[in-house]
This record gives sequence, structure tokens and C-alpha cells, in this order.
Amino acid sequence: MDKLEFKNGYLWLKLREMKHKFTYQDYEPRMKLAMERYKVCEEKKSEEKIKKEIALCKKYWGCFPLHYFRYNLYRKDMELSQAELINYVPEFLFYNLFLHYYPGEQYSVMLNDKNIMEQLFRSVEINQPHTICKLINGRLYSSDLKSKSFYEVYCELMEKQYEKIFVKPVDGKGGQGILIFHLSEGNKYVNDSIEFDENILIEIGKKNNYIIQKGINQREEISKIYPNSVNTFRIATENKKGKTRVVCSALRIGKGGNEVDNASQDGIVVGIDSVTGKCMDYACTEKTEIFYEHPDTKFIFKNYEFVDWNSIKNLALDAAKKLPQFTYLGWDIALAEEGPLAIETNLDFGLDLYQIALGGLKEAFNITDPEKYWKFRGENFG
Repeated sequence: MDKLEFKNGYLWLKLREMKHKFTYQDYEPRMKLAMERYKVCEEKKSEEKIKKEIALCKKYWGCFPLHYFRYNLYRKDMELSQAELINYVPEFLFYNLFLHYYPGEQYSVMLNDKNIMEQLFRSVEINQPHTICKLINGRLYSSDLKSKSFYEVYCELMEKQYEKIFVKPVDGKGGQGILIFHLSEGNKYVNDSIEFDENILIEIGKKNNYIIQKGINQREEISKIYPNSVNTFRIATENKKGKTRVVCSALRIGKGGNEVDNASQDGIVVGIDSVTGKCMDYACTEKTEIFYEHPDTKFIFKNYEFVDWNSIKNLALDAAKKLPQFTYLGWDIALAEEGPLAIETNLDFGLDLYQIALGGLKEAFNITDPEKYWKFRGENFG
């Protein structure tokens, strides 16, 4: 690549970052809420100090630090050293530069469709929830893509008597679009007034593809924190040159009667020490609200240590080894009665979920020279 091409690539990247600065809150609700919090906050640092800290972050990362507002770093009670300030990683750099630097993006199609991901997990023997059937282009299939009738599905449900079944859109994110059906009296699976039958599958199958899985019965250790949702561990792994490690860990928890644990659906998240399996002092919401105990169950988070942490962590590490195409992955793992199960994995996993719960993660990801990621993406722009 000659100098002109590199300059064009670098200019393209800088223009993209500038657009991100001015438009991110227009399409990202969490950023919009963060800016609204900043405007009404009465406990800000001095204007001079805020400007100095923003300039410090901008100089180090090479982009405007929107995360300074996202994580409330402007507040008086966020008295951080310079090292602690720059330890928070900007989302623009993480998603647009850092992850692009490492292998994996070209294989993302394997993770973008939950039906394909289920096949991938099965092919490399990653423990996962039982799949009842798949709804693809309006037709039902078994997990190994053999044609399946609704009568066969119905017979399995009547025989096994699962307490719940989950109907998930293959491209769903943040728990959006999931339908949860409960076994009721009369051996019917219902979601409010909707009954799980062939007609509902025909109707939803007109718009999307789905994977239908057995509901997970989680261990009492997890259920006592909050019983209404399957509370999942979000574990980020790194796989470099065949060596895997856990980068950071958290537990997502439902609340308020919700049956999903996603932060985007009013769930909370508590950071976990990846070595010991101990919870941090408090859990947080996406809006950075703090809970020292669960608002529904009164479960106290501080220093709680998960008994089966090593088996949970080892599932993530073993699974990461089996997918060497990817350097960084975010795993959703449930602790079921039969042991840890991988619900799914994501390439573009939620950095903000971790940094809200754990603080800055520059050191955890071993980011020592942001400029090399700018240079790499500038040389490979497009």
C-alpha cells in the first residue's frame, strides 16, 4: 500500500469516528440516556477538570471519549487516577479497530444465526440446551435438519413435559423477540393468551426463522439469586496461538418478574472475579443504577463465591479452544442442574456490560498501543 492509499484509509477512519461522535446517541438509546444523565447531574467535577480528563482520554485513544459520559466518569464520586481513566476502553475503538485487528470477522456468519450456531456447537461437542426443533423458511426440522412434523414435536412435548420452552428468533439480540411458553393444566404450552401450536409456528415462520429449545432448570445456587429467569454468566475469552484465557466475567440477572436476564430488558449485571468466582460489591443496570442486594430476593452480592465456578469457567475455555477461528468471544453460559451449558457466543459482545460492572478493561485486554489498531485499520480500510 502506498502513502496515498494509507492516507485515504486513515482519513476514512477519522471521518467515520467523527460521524460516530455526533450520531451515536441518535441510534443508541444507552448513549442517549447517558448524555441526559450528564445534563441533569448536580454532582459533576469542575468544568476545567472534566475538560482535562476528556483531553487525556482523547489523546491516548485517538477518538472522542463518549465512554466518559457512558460510565459517569464526570461525577465527583468517580475520582480516578490518569491510569484508571484511560483504562476505560472507548466502544468505537473496541468494535471498529480492536476486534478487526484479530481473526474472526470473516467467520461471523457461523454465529449470526442461532440455528447455524447450534449445529456448530454440536459438531465440536460444546454442551448446550436441548433443541426440540428448528423453524426454517416456514418448515420444521430436527436439530440435524431432518424434516419434522408438528405431530412429532407435540409427541415429544407430551412425553417429556418440559416446564418451559423457548422460541427464539435466529437473529435476536438482547432477548428481543423471545417467546416463552409454560406448561399449563391440560398439557398445553401457553404464553399469556397465546398457545404453542402449529398455527403460531406458521404465523411467526412467515417473518423469521426460529430455534425452539427446552427451558433450562438452573441450579438452586443461581435460582436463589433470582428464580424467574435463567441467569447467565457472560464470560469473554481470548484464544491466541492455541492458548485460551478468560479476559473478564459477569453474571446477568433478571428482576421485577421478567423471565429474561438481558440488561437491555431491565436486568442487572454483577461483575465476577475470574480467578476466584467471587461477586463484586454490587450489581448495576444499564442506567448505572446500583444494587448491593437483589431488589426482589434481597440476595447480597458482595463476596458471594460460586461453588461451581471452575466448571463454568472451564466450559468457556474449552469451547473457545474448539473455535480457533475466533480470537475474542463473549459466551453466555447457564448453570443447569445437569451442569454448565453454552447458550450462545457472540463476536461483538457487550463491552459496556463488562465495564459498567468491572470498571476499565484496557489492561484486561492487554491494549498497550492504541495507535497500532488505527494504523492496521487505516491500511485495511473499507
